[in-house]
Amino acid sequence: MKIEEMISTRRADCSGCEACANICPKNCISMLRDDEGFAYPKINHEVCISCGRCDKTCPALNFKPVMPDKLPEVFVAVHPDAKVRRHSSSGGAFTALSELILKDGGIIFGAGFNENWHVVHTSAENFDELENLRGSKYVQSQIGDVYKRVKIELEKGRRVLFSGTPCQCVGLKNFLGKDYDNLLTVDIICHGVPSPKLWESYIEYRAMGHDIARVNFRSKRFGWRSDHCIEINFYDCGYWSKIGATDIYFKNFLMSMIERPSCHDCKFRFPNGKSDVTLTDAWGVQNFAPNFFDNRGTSLVIVHTDNGKNFFTKAKLVRQQVSFDVLLMFNPCFLESSVPDDNRQNFFNDLKKFPNMSVAVMQKYFNQPYHRSGQSTQEKALQKYSAILQHLSKLREKNLMFITPPINDDTINKIHRDKDSGFYILQLTEDGKAIFIDGLHPFIKFGVQTNLANLRGLIESFHITEILIDEKINFNAEGIKFLESSGTKVETLTLK
Repeated sequence: MKIEEMISTRRADCSGCEACANICPKNCISMLRDDEGFAYPKINHEVCISCGRCDKTCPALNFKPVMPDKLPEVFVAVHPDAKVRRHSSSGGAFTALSELILKDGGIIFGAGFNENWHVVHTSAENFDELENLRGSKYVQSQIGDVYKRVKIELEKGRRVLFSGTPCQCVGLKNFLGKDYDNLLTVDIICHGVPSPKLWESYIEYRAMGHDIARVNFRSKRFGWRSDHCIEINFYDCGYWSKIGATDIYFKNFLMSMIERPSCHDCKFRFPNGKSDVTLTDAWGVQNFAPNFFDNRGTSLVIVHTDNGKNFFTKAKLVRQQVSFDVLLMFNPCFLESSVPDDNRQNFFNDLKKFPNMSVAVMQKYFNQPYHRSGQSTQEKALQKYSAILQHLSKLREKNLMFITPPINDDTINKIHRDKDSGFYILQLTEDGKAIFIDGLHPFIKFGVQTNLANLRGLIESFHITEILIDEKINFNAEGIKFLESSGTKVETLTLK
């Protein structure tokens, strides 16, 4: 099987989505953990009939990158019930979508805790059961046979909401093999999934023999923006809580030290995901939608499909549409993978040497500073976003570029443009530098070289059909002629 070859030669390609195990007609694929604590498929060849369905279903083996035809719609949203918001990780959007499904007699599948506080995918058919699926779970969940159960419920005609990471949503869609109008898939902007082995050791260490009543990765005891407060409630001794950056498990997660290898080269972030809706926190909401900021939690909802839009518009939420660019400014992991800490391999080498001392290994690296080489996630996301803009520019007949001195966002918003045309701005500064801006999303800016050859390359990359130069810019006739030689119309204008 090709899956076995992938696991032996390109192990980091496997996201552990478990689509292969669910599709196998002989149930001969088991998910076995490696030394890092992540599960990978293992085929029992005594039972295998070599049907190849696992290979045909595997998201990694069948991955084909795509480019979007348009950017998705983005909304800030909050649940109108203050109690729901208080017990949600952000603004309660997942609860609102789930309520819509449950009131129609549907079923919800998502990540929850089992009796040992391990994270598994399970179901909810009423509002009491839904409580276990609400809230963030910063651990890779075990899918088990949930894909099979989803298909059974869909074939019955029930409405189904499936919530998971982007790779799990792709795994489900590949398993199903066709679209269902009664299915809503909801993923998250995923930083990466930490090792279940580490989480299980950690929660046992924190419990110290006491009975746990509740685990909350994102407690709002000190407010929504309190740096991810993790809280554990006990039946017999109150509660324990800590700010994430001061906790051994959470800090190693935030450092990108303990995530699955595939998470650092994730294939299923936008635009390669297959979910209807993506949910995340509306970080920075005070900057772009201040009327939605009260430190009680605000959701950011990205709608990818007509099916997702249909469900989202019916959900009981207070919402406001915002610009796509806030994603890249405050959630770069929507487009790009988190960059692993340089000590990640050392961490897991130590874990392999001392498999029964997970907490001690976490403590060792907790005391070490962040250290990452190469580009940041934000820089990589900007490059990917630029490639998406170039692709979208090819789909339009007309793309304008304004060459101006530095101007503010209010002036950019006042510039008249056709909604069907591309709109770009090249700001030239007095120190000889240039900033390239997508005029529809002015928060996002790229530094570019100012020589004519580079400018010509920019024009060709973004398929610029017309250039308008502010009369304040001293552009000589020779320069204009060089730009026009690419077939681009060049005119001067006055910005007031």
